[in-house]
Amino acid sequence: MSTYIKPGIVSMQSELITDTTIDSVILATDKGNNHRKHKVLFVIDTLETGGAEQSLFANAIRFKNLQPVVCHLYAGEHLKQRFLDHGITVYSAGLKKKYGFFQAYKQLNAIVQKEQPDIIVAYLTRSELVARFAGRFNHIPVIGNFVSDLYSEAYNSALSWKAKMVVSFFKWANRSTARMCKGFMAITEVVKESNAKALGINVNKVIVIGRGRDSKIYRFRVPQITPGKAPRFLSVGRLVPVKGQRDLILAFSEFLPSCPQAVLHIAGDGPARKTLAALITELGLQNNVVLLGNRSDVPQLINEYDCFVFASHSEGFGGAILEAMFAGLPVLISDIPVHKELVTHLETGYFFETGSAQSIAQALSWYYNNVGVANAMAVKANKHAREHFELSAIAGKMEDYLLNMIITKN
Repeated sequence: MSTYIKPGIVSMQSELITDTTIDSVILATDKGNNHRKHKVLFVIDTLETGGAEQSLFANAIRFKNLQPVVCHLYAGEHLKQRFLDHGITVYSAGLKKKYGFFQAYKQLNAIVQKEQPDIIVAYLTRSELVARFAGRFNHIPVIGNFVSDLYSEAYNSALSWKAKMVVSFFKWANRSTARMCKGFMAITEVVKESNAKALGINVNKVIVIGRGRDSKIYRFRVPQITPGKAPRFLSVGRLVPVKGQRDLILAFSEFLPSCPQAVLHIAGDGPARKTLAALITELGLQNNVVLLGNRSDVPQLINEYDCFVFASHSEGFGGAILEAMFAGLPVLISDIPVHKELVTHLETGYFFETGSAQSIAQALSWYYNNVGVANAMAVKANKHAREHFELSAIAGKMEDYLLNMIITKN
């Protein structure tokens, strides 16, 4: 059975919660407060450290006129304590099955009936499908989220045949139930257009709300120009083929003879780590290229480098690039459409051809020979980031949108 922990916290251990447990959940913020805030229930797969999960946390704790409640349906709660520390109720279904849709629906339906949210916001396909039915049968509007270019050719090119079949199935399921949503939020225009087309959704039902960053946690510091200094390049991203780290390492090997003391460090981990480590050894780059593994100190880490390089073939947003812009690093990035919503070539950054090691090597050389120009571009990029992606403004835009969706009947 479910386990009562303390007011505001529920852990369901993969079993349907009981009425007794639900009745124990009382938000301290509601005590003695006769003016009830509108309530939004966020439903997401896990509370691990992915981009969607961290973005949800960053926005929810900044809401001023909405009361957020969070439910994660599947096992994984690395970020849970952060929500609790900010007084946000968290329901942990903790399902260990990969899908378990019927069980997930029963869990979520019980939560919805107790919490009586004014609106449900769902992230990621599994949770979106479950939330749509829970919202429909409880007559509560549901907002979906487009957080990646999931159905694009670039995203699916590196998938196995089996994985492609799974994506195709969920595309059908997503398309078949999308009409249950009152609206959708997308993190970029590219993701909006791509998902709307793939799922047969009117683009007018989709609003673009990017992912912001809190400028206060980044130290804006344009790297110093030192004649003859060997550049230190940084890349951040999960180690998977679609992130283009193989292209980057090959390109760095081509660039290195022109500057033998240069270094490339790659922060992140993933299934491609062994393959990339083998490539580094094969090319004899052990003294210049380092796989840093997962890092929790990226905002501080960035300032130890001179230039940020990002070779991804497909992105939903490009948050790592935005972090570099907030920190004042010049950015060299692949020319995929999503990145063009963040950066303007030779004004706030430098684009190279996606998937081309030769083009990346040329970008590295361009930076090495034009450090002053690159740093001036970084100053402009920082200004652009602060004007358009400050986290407080992004959170405010999301909150205003959700309030409007609650108030409007159609």
